[in-house]
Amino acid sequence: MPDNIFKRPNWIFFDLDDTIWDFKNNSIKSLRKLYESSPILKKYFKSFEELDKEYHVHNSFLWNALAAGQISSTDLKTERWRRTLQSKTFEVLTAVCEELDTSYLDILSSMPEVTEGTTEILKRLSQKYLIGVLSNGFPATQYKKLRSSGLQKYITRMIVSEEIGKAKPNKDLFQYAISETGAVPPYLMVGDNLEADVIGALQAGWYSIWMTSSDNEMPDMMKLSAERNFNPQLFLGKVNGMKEAESVINIFFNPKK
Repeated sequence: MPDNIFKRPNWIFFDLDDTIWDFKNNSIKSLRKLYESSPILKKYFKSFEELDKEYHVHNSFLWNALAAGQISSTDLKTERWRRTLQSKTFEVLTAVCEELDTSYLDILSSMPEVTEGTTEILKRLSQKYLIGVLSNGFPATQYKKLRSSGLQKYITRMIVSEEIGKAKPNKDLFQYAISETGAVPPYLMVGDNLEADVIGALQAGWYSIWMTSSDNEMPDMMKLSAERNFNPQLFLGKVNGMKEAESVINIFFNPKK
């Protein structure tokens, strides 16, 4: 009888936005559609490019604040629009911000684009491993993204931070993922955000892969591990895209003897 006949399959956890779902391109297209259909945005921004630049400054800042536990998700949804419109020096009603955000998220979550090669790669990986998603975001929006992109057929379980009130890089979210899925070690996280996905996973005792552009500089992981209290040997490296991530994953779980 083979030794591994009762072996449980390994789990691989991916981040969603800009890891397997193409947030960058989908968000630009969504914001453009919102701009074209919104009288108030057209009134105060002479072009889509002007809106895009202003919005993303505030949106990025507020997402970082959310991850740090400094604001709530409700605050983020309204405040990103309030700050964007306040750049035009007039008082912005909360109701206007809520309406804009509802419309934007509805458009955004309907977008189908995934990162390069993701559909075929997840199809292959799901034949050998159980695929999970750990995402900071809004549950209804994130689940709809999986359906709109067709990725849901390859995902065994998605866990969204707002469902438990903890966001990456908080260790509690990683521990919750283990308890919810029954995953057995080694635990592996693949994501594009160095702080939330990679360092968060490493501090939780997981292995991690940083999926990012080759233009992004590689930090000194030994120095960083001493500062942030994690085992640097758990870091499997930096990859440029899902194709390279797939190669590292397969080598990690199936090392040559």
